[in-house]
Amino acid sequence: MLFGKRKKNAGRDAKPEKHSAKQATAPATTQETDADAIAAIPADRALDMMADLLRILGENAFDVGPRSAEEIEETFETWARHLLIGVPPPSRERDEGEDLEVGPGKRDLPGLRRAVRDQRVAEHDYVTKSLHDFRDAAWSFISSLRRTLTVEQNADRRIGHRMRRLEGAVRSGEPEKIKGEAQETVSLLTEFLAERGTRYREQIQQMAARLENLRDELDSVRERAAIDPVTRVYNRAAFDEQIEREVDLATLFGWRSCLIMVDIDHFKWVNDNHGHPCGDVVLREVADTLTRCFMRQDDFVARYGGEEFAVVLRDIDLPTALDVAERGRATIRYQEILHGDPDEPIRITASMGIAHLRRGETAAAWIDRADRALYQAKDAGRDRIEGDPGDLEER
Repeated sequence: MLFGKRKKNAGRDAKPEKHSAKQATAPATTQETDADAIAAIPADRALDMMADLLRILGENAFDVGPRSAEEIEETFETWARHLLIGVPPPSRERDEGEDLEVGPGKRDLPGLRRAVRDQRVAEHDYVTKSLHDFRDAAWSFISSLRRTLTVEQNADRRIGHRMRRLEGAVRSGEPEKIKGEAQETVSLLTEFLAERGTRYREQIQQMAARLENLRDELDSVRERAAIDPVTRVYNRAAFDEQIEREVDLATLFGWRSCLIMVDIDHFKWVNDNHGHPCGDVVLREVADTLTRCFMRQDDFVARYGGEEFAVVLRDIDLPTALDVAERGRATIRYQEILHGDPDEPIRITASMGIAHLRRGETAAAWIDRADRALYQAKDAGRDRIEGDPGDLEER
């Protein structure tokens, strides 16, 4: 059993026993002492403890159906504040024209009990359904594997039988018999290989469809990833996760992917001469420009750190990636960033390094090659794009 059931009527129907005078004068038992201690807890302390328990439930919540963990945590936080300071409970909304009185003496304890019970029931149903779904998926996989193995075993038995017949014909030395058995064996092998090829193609197509669904799910997760608060693009943690996914997906689907590392030239000069708030404005403008230039659904723009950005381009060849990167570099060069005096806009440039993903390459090696290309662009005078030398030679 996944969840234990509550004991029904535990302690509810038990009748109190009559004690004699001798028993009344006996020392108090441990249970009586604990009960007295609980009864002695002040009401305010009890409310504090209940509020703490509600907050613990909220902090450890997880997504249950359409309700997110954040929503559940917010609900329990509201119940805790309802107990402590009397704010309206989540289950009690003010109707139009209604004067809802709240305060320390107005607590919806029955509503709180219902809310905790409903949440626990929802969690139980969610976990139980998830386990059932996982079990069904496991059985489906086992059944499919068993059917595949059975087909292979039957085919192996047929081929083994035919090979033994051919061996017997060869031993007999009769040309016509050998010829007939050889023809039958070749026909059987041709049929078997055709059946296996068709079956394997269907299995590969099914696997490809499942991997395509995985890709969509990963993209959905990417959209919920952490966002850099300054530039409003994805942050370094999101980039580290995405780059690993790109390597995996490129390996599975054979995609051509490119990585562009972008660094704002002389960004320290901007901070030193105009202040860090101006530097934040420059970072946001560059991030917005990169987002507009790399606008395909699968393009991924992230702040790599400091004044450096990273752009992952999926399913694109190197020449096309270089053209798009050049458009982004030129746009950054010619844009005017307004801050402070409108008559003196700030102009900046950016250097870029680009590398395409090689077969069997790790994410770390891919990043390292793009980063080296970026520093080549910086050393060559900035405001330019450099590709990895090995990639350019292959091109």
